[in-house]
Amino acid sequence: MEKIFNVRVRQINGGRVESEAHGQKIILSTNGNDPNLGITAPETVLAALGTCIVSNINKIASELGLKIDDVVITFEAKKRLDPLGIKDLYYTVKIQSPEPVEKLQTLYEMATTNGTATNALLEGIEPIGKLLINVASNAVQ
Repeated sequence: MEKIFNVRVRQINGGRVESEAHGQKIILSTNGNDPNLGITAPETVLAALGTCIVSNINKIASELGLKIDDVVITFEAKKRLDPLGIKDLYYTVKIQSPEPVEKLQTLYEMATTNGTATNALLEGIEPIGKLLINVASNAVQ
């Protein structure tokens, strides 16, 4: 059976949105120039990639019987202006583990090349969108 992802994003006040999936909510910023508002959309994409890699590491390590004590992923990227996007994306995966380096290298290679969010980014997913417009009842037509 195919897994379906359902996420709802709703504009709230003050330059923020509320993202919700399966009862969990995250408040995100719509203004990249004001870091006090929260994590921005590009930072959320990087966080999703990092979360996918950590998930992959834990799943694969379990399957291979490897002990992992801690995982920290750090991202650095620049904003591309034309067209808008992310460029020069670099990341570091720091694994704390008593396992041999060779096994951890294999784990790293597997975890960073195959995962749901990882593949979506690596393959350049192309979303299909549509616009729905609700006309306010007091609007002049």
